[in-house]
Order: sequence, then structure tokens, then C-alpha cells
Amino acid sequence: MPYPNNVQVSVNGQLAGPYSVDHVRSLLSTRAISTEDHVWGEGMPEWVTVEAYLLDAPLSVGATAMVQPELPQVAGGGSLGESRFIHFVIDALSYPFRGDGLLILCLGTLLFTGLNFLGRFSIFLTIAGWGYLLLMLQDVIHGTASEEKVLPSWPDFDGFGELLGKWFQFFATLAVCFAPGIFVAFQEIHTENPAFALAGLALIFLGLLYFPMAILCVAMFDTLGALNPVLVIKSILVVKGHYAVTLVIMTAVLAIQYLTTGLSKMLPIIGHLVDELDALWSAVFVARVLGGLYLVNRRKLGWF
Repeated sequence: MPYPNNVQVSVNGQLAGPYSVDHVRSLLSTRAISTEDHVWGEGMPEWVTVEAYLLDAPLSVGATAMVQPELPQVAGGGSLGESRFIHFVIDALSYPFRGDGLLILCLGTLLFTGLNFLGRFSIFLTIAGWGYLLLMLQDVIHGTASEEKVLPSWPDFDGFGELLGKWFQFFATLAVCFAPGIFVAFQEIHTENPAFALAGLALIFLGLLYFPMAILCVAMFDTLGALNPVLVIKSILVVKGHYAVTLVIMTAVLAIQYLTTGLSKMLPIIGHLVDELDALWSAVFVARVLGGLYLVNRRKLGWF
């Protein structure tokens, strides 16, 4: 008897699905599940590994309903791939080079390197470049949330106004996260009271914790209203384990960016090229990770 077409997937004791056989193959290809995880569907007497299930490709849905057999340490209600987030992150390292990624990185590196040397005359080009990059990064997050495996195609836009809007959206998010801490810290200059500096640093640190989820919320909902602390803080608490991993990743990316920025000061042209290439790769990689944070926890988050 062939296996049924629709099965539940158990990843480290957490259930997801039911999913079709094609969806199971897709999850395996993106490393959201492994060949050693287990599946079960109606008509199957026991749980079998993903590898065994795919060896006998399902032809039809099982006709006989049976009581689900016991699986050790099964706990219902888990998000798909909760224990696979780290594998998703590793896979994301090569994501910026897929599809048109290499071309995008090369052209973007040349563009932003050139803007560094144009100075004050480049203000409109800088806003347009940033706006287009942010539009592309939003597409990366949305594409990842939709389980796409390569970079989306070059995004369309409705003139400079839309690019300016994306630029404003991003810097407004920065302001919400960090302006309070910066403002409080600067009060120490006027009052000479070190307590303001400490309080400002504490607020900036909280802003750093708030920022990644704030970016994800704004990107997914496409509105600054998604900066609502109730939504952002609740979402952080719901996925706190994976969010901690995301914070570590972003800290490492910033550390590497700091090193390449130093290189740009030592080597005016080559250094700038390396710095901008690293910045673009990092931006796409982080957008992919943020999209993955939503993808593997979308049931828990329950945004849509």
C-alpha cells in the first residue's frame, strides 16, 4: 500500500502539517526538516522517517482512517521547523549569491562606492539608492516568508516618491528605536549628571534588542504602525529563543562590518569596494534571516 499524500511532520517531537508529499520534499530541500525526522498520515500503521516515506512516493490519500500511533516525546502545536532555525541560518549564508544575487551585489557595490566619492552632490542619488535597496530587502523578507529559495527579481517602483518613502520608513524605525536613548544620554552634557549617560546607554541597549523585530514587523506589515510596542514586544517574547539567535547573528555581522569599514579608511578604493560588498551581502543575509524568523514561527506569531 502506498503512503498517503498528506502527512504530519514531527521535528524533535513537535508536530506540523498535514503537508503534501511535494511540500515535504520542499521542506527537505530547504533543510527545514531532515531525512531523519518522522511523518505519519491516515492509513499508516506507524511513524516512518522522511527518507523512508519519500522512497515510496505517495499515489493517493489513504482510505482507511486509523488511530495515530504513539510517537515518543510528541508534543502538538509546535511551529514548523522550530529546531531547524540554525540550519536555515547556515543555508542563508549562500542566499545572497543565488539567482541575480551576484549581479546585484556587484552593481550595488559599484553604486554605493561611487556615492562615497560624490559627497554632498549625491544626496538624491543616495536616497534613491537606499530606497531601492530597502525595497529589495523587503522583497527578500516577503519572499522568504513565502518559502522562496532564491532572491526575488529586481523590484518595480513607482518613481522617486516610493523610494523616498522606504528611506523614510527605515530611518523612522531607527529613530523610534534609538532616538530616546541618544536624547537622554546627551542630557549629561548639559547637566553634568552621569546618571543621564547611564540611562541613555540602557535605553540604547533596549533599542538594540527592539530593532530587529521592529524591522521585521514594519517590513511584513509595510506600515510604521507596526512599530506598536504591544506587537513588537509580544512577538519577541513569543519567539525569544530564535530571536536570541538572530541578535547574536546581527551582532556578528556588525562586528565584521566594523572591520571592513576600517579597511576602507586604509585603502581608499579597494577598501571601499570590500566594505560596500560586505555591507550589501550582510543586508541581504540579515533580511533572509529575519524572513526565516517569521517563516519558522508564523503559527506562533499569528500575524496574518
